[in-house]
Amino acid sequence: MNNQNSNNFKEEIDLNELFLALWNRKILILLTTSIFTISSVLYSLSLPNIYTSTALLAPATQDESLTSKIGNYSSLASIAGISLPGESSGKSSEAIERIKSYDFFNEQLLPYIKIENLIAAKKWDQGSSKIIYDDKLYNVNEAKWVRKVSFPMPLRPSNQEAYIEYSKILAISEDKKTKFVSISIEHVSPFLAKEWLQLIIKNINNHMRELDKTIAKNSINFINNTSQKTNLSEIKGALSSY
Repeated sequence: MNNQNSNNFKEEIDLNELFLALWNRKILILLTTSIFTISSVLYSLSLPNIYTSTALLAPATQDESLTSKIGNYSSLASIAGISLPGESSGKSSEAIERIKSYDFFNEQLLPYIKIENLIAAKKWDQGSSKIIYDDKLYNVNEAKWVRKVSFPMPLRPSNQEAYIEYSKILAISEDKKTKFVSISIEHVSPFLAKEWLQLIIKNINNHMRELDKTIAKNSINFINNTSQKTNLSEIKGALSSY
């Protein structure tokens, strides 16, 4: 019992000493905490505002797709032993991968935007509704690049560099249950974020529509060419009905 009381007494002394030590250093602790807190706030305030433009897209229905309309030729094609491409269940996934690709960025987006808005934009001035550029990268008054680079990097950013920045501001995903696609673009300018997102959506729709037309056209041409090489009268008769 004496040993237990002695241990408890020592623990009390240790706790008291710890409390006193902390109390004696309260000013140092408060000062350190305040410095870190103020530094965090100042750092946060120094960061530019980033605006996000988001859209939720629904996949095209089967009736809206040209490849689904060539299904009328399916019975005809089966007679000749031809397999036609049907409606792909992965159209949304394909569109997502195309949007994320370098080819789409290089052909469908980059020609319609200013590369300095993608790489050198520093912040957006709400009062004047203008973009402020990083003067270490781009001189807006002379409209030229002034960044310091080493060979073989060019003074003007390459398309590959622009694509890397594009990949950073793009977010896109598909809901596997609903097949809805969520896509967003981030930028210091809310207007450019919206404009670029609308441009991506417009161009991917046009791009996928043209691919759809090409597939349908090639499939129909293939059937016509095949029918000319066969003696099956039923195939020729079926073709004449379309």
